[in-house]
Amino acid sequence: MLGQNGCRVVKGLSVFGYDALILENRWLSVWILPGKGSDVVQFLYKPQDVDFTWSTVWGLRPETPGAGFQDQYEGGWQEIFPNGGIPSLYRGASLNQHDEVARLPWTWEIVEENADQIRVRLSVDLVKTPFRLEKILTLTEGPSLLIEETAVNLSPFDQEAMWGHHLAFGPPFLTPQCRIETEARTVIIADEMISPRKYRPGRYAWPMAIGADGKPCDLSYVPGPDGDRDIVYLTDFKQGGYQIVNPTLNMGLSVSWDAEVLPYCWYWQECGADGYPWYGRHYNIGLEPFAGYPTHGVAEATKNGSTLKFSAHAMRSLAVRIEVVSTDTMG
Repeated sequence: MLGQNGCRVVKGLSVFGYDALILENRWLSVWILPGKGSDVVQFLYKPQDVDFTWSTVWGLRPETPGAGFQDQYEGGWQEIFPNGGIPSLYRGASLNQHDEVARLPWTWEIVEENADQIRVRLSVDLVKTPFRLEKILTLTEGPSLLIEETAVNLSPFDQEAMWGHHLAFGPPFLTPQCRIETEARTVIIADEMISPRKYRPGRYAWPMAIGADGKPCDLSYVPGPDGDRDIVYLTDFKQGGYQIVNPTLNMGLSVSWDAEVLPYCWYWQECGADGYPWYGRHYNIGLEPFAGYPTHGVAEATKNGSTLKFSAHAMRSLAVRIEVVSTDTMG
């Protein structure tokens, strides 16, 4: 642990039995759970005391044997690989929802720690599929976190995978005044197992879509707490990225990534909808950079050609930057 205004790592923590770390500087306090999928469960902007992560009604709780992803979902931000969405049978592997790295413990080590910069390496070997993931989280003097990672196919055979970052946002940061800014050019609304649908399936030019009632909808406007649920997919990025802006707080969050690796962004709306598992108790959205769509799992994503392809023993690299920005500096 270093000085109050410098970069530091708080280690030796355990939360509900999960190994935990805090990465911190004068701007940010970032809670990481290596013991639970490397989840980010706090991304706190200290100057305004705003946490950009969102929590479910039950929040973080101890591991329950046999529980599914949603039953153990505390909110926050997860890494998803190699299956995105519902359970999927792929090459003989029975993959559960958002299986499998989000449910595995990761090992970690501090690579660098001084007042100007901290770098922490996390890694995991998958169990059901032949992959290894490694990432380095870097925090310097500013209000941003850089994630640089690699995924390696350990098999002598070609493989395919979905890869994503499951970022969810809710109150107090998220309000109906929030806006989504992105250079994505296309919105795909796929056939989904959601009823009733808010939007008609089809391809549209961002930010517009057609609602189930036949009226145009501007998706850049965040719906209110009575907005029900649906999911759409942003793609055709000039550069991978978006900003979600709260003009009342005069701030927002910028998320950027390599769109050649993650060419889609899942836009999930969960705004007061009834039914399992939250029964109208949640107001949140997810904006999730991804390789692969829709939420039918990796087998279906392989059929539509949207997965990330790995040759035998190949490695793919990815960088994601998450940064707090002021509306005064936004273009």
